[in-house]
Amino acid sequence: MRERFAKKYWISALIIAVLVTIVLSASIVSAIAKNVTVKPKSVRDSALAASDTKGEKMFNERIYTTTHNRSKWLYDLISASGKATLIDSSDPQKIFDAAVGCGILSDFTEDDMVQPLTRLFVAQTTVKALGYKQRTPGRIADINSMQSAMATMAYYGYFLPDVNMMVYPDQEITPEEYESLLTQLALYGKLKGKTILSFGDSIMHGSGNKDEGVADMIAEKYGMTAADYSVPGAAMGDRAGRAQIINQIPLALKDKVKPAVILINGGTNDMYTVPLGEFTEGYDMTNTSIKSFTGGFEKTLWTIINNWNGVPIIYVRAHNMDIGSDKNEKQFGERALAVADKWGASSVDIYEDTDMVTEDQYTSGRYTYFEPLMGNIPDSIHPNALGYAKFYLPSVTDEIVKRTEKDR
Repeated sequence: MRERFAKKYWISALIIAVLVTIVLSASIVSAIAKNVTVKPKSVRDSALAASDTKGEKMFNERIYTTTHNRSKWLYDLISASGKATLIDSSDPQKIFDAAVGCGILSDFTEDDMVQPLTRLFVAQTTVKALGYKQRTPGRIADINSMQSAMATMAYYGYFLPDVNMMVYPDQEITPEEYESLLTQLALYGKLKGKTILSFGDSIMHGSGNKDEGVADMIAEKYGMTAADYSVPGAAMGDRAGRAQIINQIPLALKDKVKPAVILINGGTNDMYTVPLGEFTEGYDMTNTSIKSFTGGFEKTLWTIINNWNGVPIIYVRAHNMDIGSDKNEKQFGERALAVADKWGASSVDIYEDTDMVTEDQYTSGRYTYFEPLMGNIPDSIHPNALGYAKFYLPSVTDEIVKRTEKDR
């Protein structure tokens, strides 16, 4: 009897122990589950994608380092400048030999071939390949007389100085910079040999940059010819014998200029000297009065179209200046855009589409001309070389390419 009881007791105890173990295990698992976060599939996928992107970026940078070296740059530069015969792009020795033959390099050593691709090397070879004259946008703090090519490149907007007027000649070219350089070389190939005809006032003329204005700088940068007839102080409207933009046209006709594109600006000298005026109905400007800004601009465009029919015309609206009333500046500028649109001219709106606002003291001091007659302070009107390179050249060049390709 006692044996049966004992057997039943041990069986019951064993069952209870098993049940307690199961309950405790479930509690432990529950507790662990509360403290462990299992990421949803979308989160896991995002993390994996980020990891893949980072890995791909590192891989691409390694590929860039091994492929975008000095010989690769020289090959691209020689090809863009049109100086190359057939060169084996995989043979650095032959590429460097070709660079010497083209006058891009004077000589080289084996060590030169394996050095990093720096801004200075790009500058020196570009200036040689594209035949740039020595230029400078002003004093640059971190170059010496042997590195003047960096100043020339800054002048044309390749390597713009930072706030401390430094251009970092020994800095290695980044992948982004290399792509930008290739874009500039492609533009050079598209624009080389074309002629820009320009009319306008001191902003077009370059009065704040030793008479090197928009058309001049673009032409020099991209191997074009500039025929600039702009005159400082000229206006669209008639101001009793003072310089008027429409009177620049006969001079270009006399010189038989055959442009690929025409740039025109104006309005700054009209704002306080002639009325805004109204549009003429239709497109016959024979009897249109040129006493107002609108009438003068319409008749100017009409005259241009009659003499260079089919040549694209681009109106360049000047930057936001520290000159008189903002209301006048906006009113005349917006009217100019409307006149250009009526006559099929496209526009580059420096006023609205860039940050060149010379009412700002820093912008004025950095990007406009210092006038000796005003105590050598910035005049807040006329762009200097940096002002043109940073704010005018990129957008005007883009529009020139767009219009000359579209209208071919």
